[in-house]
Amino acid sequence: MTQPTHPFLRLLKGVWPYRMTVVLSLLCVLGVSVSYTGGVALLYPVMKIFLSPEGIHGWADQRAVKQRLGLMILDLGSSAQRNSLSLTILATSAATPAPLRFLPAGAAISRVRILNARGTEAESHTWLGMMSLLAKAPAGARAWLRVAEDSHSPIKTIRFVLGPSDWSSRLLEGAVHWLPQDRFGSLVWIMGAFILLVIVGSIFRYFQGLLSGIVTAKVIINVRRKLFDHLIDLPISWTSSHGTHDLASRITIDTNTLADGVGTILGKVVLEPAKAATVIGLALLINWKLFLGTLIVMLPLVILIRKLGKHLRRASRRQLQGWSQVVAVSNEALSNLPVVKAYSARGYERRRFTRANRELFGSLRRLIHYLALSRPLLETLAIILVSIPVMIAADLVLKGSIGRESFFQMLVCLAAILEPLRKLNDVNNRIQTSTAAAVRCFEIIDLPGEKSFRRDLPALPRHRQSVEFQHVDFRYPNREQWVLRDITLKITRGQLIAIVGANGAGKSTLLSLLPRFYDPTRGRILIDGVDITGVSLASLRRQIGLVTQDTLLFSDTVYNNITYGYRQVSLRQVLEAARRSFADEFIQALPQGYDTPVGQGGTFLSGGQKQRIAIARAILRDPAILLLDEALSQADAESEAKISLALQDFMRDRTSFVIAHHFRTVIQASLIVCLEGGCIVGRGRHDELLAECPAYRRLYETQLLGRPESAGTPAAARP
Repeated sequence: MTQPTHPFLRLLKGVWPYRMTVVLSLLCVLGVSVSYTGGVALLYPVMKIFLSPEGIHGWADQRAVKQRLGLMILDLGSSAQRNSLSLTILATSAATPAPLRFLPAGAAISRVRILNARGTEAESHTWLGMMSLLAKAPAGARAWLRVAEDSHSPIKTIRFVLGPSDWSSRLLEGAVHWLPQDRFGSLVWIMGAFILLVIVGSIFRYFQGLLSGIVTAKVIINVRRKLFDHLIDLPISWTSSHGTHDLASRITIDTNTLADGVGTILGKVVLEPAKAATVIGLALLINWKLFLGTLIVMLPLVILIRKLGKHLRRASRRQLQGWSQVVAVSNEALSNLPVVKAYSARGYERRRFTRANRELFGSLRRLIHYLALSRPLLETLAIILVSIPVMIAADLVLKGSIGRESFFQMLVCLAAILEPLRKLNDVNNRIQTSTAAAVRCFEIIDLPGEKSFRRDLPALPRHRQSVEFQHVDFRYPNREQWVLRDITLKITRGQLIAIVGANGAGKSTLLSLLPRFYDPTRGRILIDGVDITGVSLASLRRQIGLVTQDTLLFSDTVYNNITYGYRQVSLRQVLEAARRSFADEFIQALPQGYDTPVGQGGTFLSGGQKQRIAIARAILRDPAILLLDEALSQADAESEAKISLALQDFMRDRTSFVIAHHFRTVIQASLIVCLEGGCIVGRGRHDELLAECPAYRRLYETQLLGRPESAGTPAAARP
């Protein structure tokens, strides 16, 4: 199945389990956008209170009359400038009643008389009074207008029947009806409504931020868990070739950057367009032609945002890689601090860190450059582009083609739309930087894991017969040199196999093939006649106990290190494993016994103590196959003797593979395998190899002979 190309589309799958929370968040977004648009809509009535002589009631009546009669009428201020309080007509439209349709521009209505269906009659000759009668008269009422077409024409009476008002006029009239007649009282009520909208919008904004933040945290936690799970599942060949520091950076820094992008998508990406959309709806109601003309000239902004986004994404990816390098250098220096100090390499490590830090600064500077450039560039271009339709509209207003009311309302709407658009620029910046982090995370998640972690593969029964290597060749990925060549061995259950050879001969690599840390390049490995590539990894590795020369302990308690990877275990079993490994005697002396923390990597313990805990861990696992990779290399003389006794007891009736340079371990082996250059050059018992294998003889003379344990070996055992 092909994965979506954009990483954020893949994240939507992670959002789906929390869809009800997202729906609630979207409802809060709707509440925020409606309250925002309501606040914008209230700005114009406030302007009318302060700037227009007709006031808010006169403005509402004038708007209703314009719609009802299809007439463009001078407002009260313009009428006063002409020394006339009559309703001066500027233009008519298709909606104008037939008797009024042929009135010329400049015609003036000097008196209005209304007779409604109940027989009630009202009459006025003032601007405000005539507006009020024409706006509030019910549909079907009869109207008489006294009209003069110009200053020299005689006054004539025009009669017609008033049609219904539209829903917007009725809504506006109903709202204005509750406002006091005096301007200050109206202002108090409008400001009260504005404050209420702000409070309601803030409440919705809080819950929207809370809900989207919770969903974001859950999604990122799941992505981080999935990323970590997949890293654990990756083959050791991949992690060893790529290193762990970059992977740690992706789990921490990259997922934090990704969280910023997901939070932006669930927050501002939804909120700001919703606010802009509701204001756009208001603008379309005011004058859709004027607003659409404004939108067309905004297309260059979309193109510019897209181009800036590409630069931001590339710059963000480089700075994430820079962070990864800084993490790698700092972790290496701090984890090897004793070596740094002992070899007076502080200056060298400082230079390494300074170099990585400088490279990070270079990538950050490019990212900061694009982030700093985007806002002023886009805002400047937006103002320039918006100014073009505004100037065109202003010319139409001056010519009388568009009313000043629509023009100023459109200006208010444009100002309200530009604020969400400005924030959307920041949203685009965050998404682009987060996209780079998402790509780096999904690069790991999309890698194939260890092939045999499959439920359809059969489990390997407990080892009871033999372990066999059949013509095994191996070389590490992306390398040409062969590490192992034509390894053929068959070991019977319960045998102790000692693998010897010079450094680099392939001893550790050979043992790493059994638990399938690596797979042979050619050849097969069989356990009881079953190819280990055809069984589940879990069942294979449950049968193998591993003790290496570099004892790996976790920053946890002694108890949890012994029981690591083995959940269903009793305290009695743990104590028995510690006793058999001779670890119980020093554990009991620790400040908190088995609950004592061992420190990072077991720094609070000696090498021998760490080895005994590792052996206790293996004993508790009760493996059928035991792999010992120079298990005595870090032990002192006292610990070495105890570890040897523990291993001697533990290896009984188990198939054991031992890499050792100790004569005592080698001479006790059922079979000694001597490796040289990745090939088996000798196999047999000690005496046989000493007589027949020159490589083993050289190894014995250089590495085994003269060891302290050989001094205690019986003379009959020595050549």
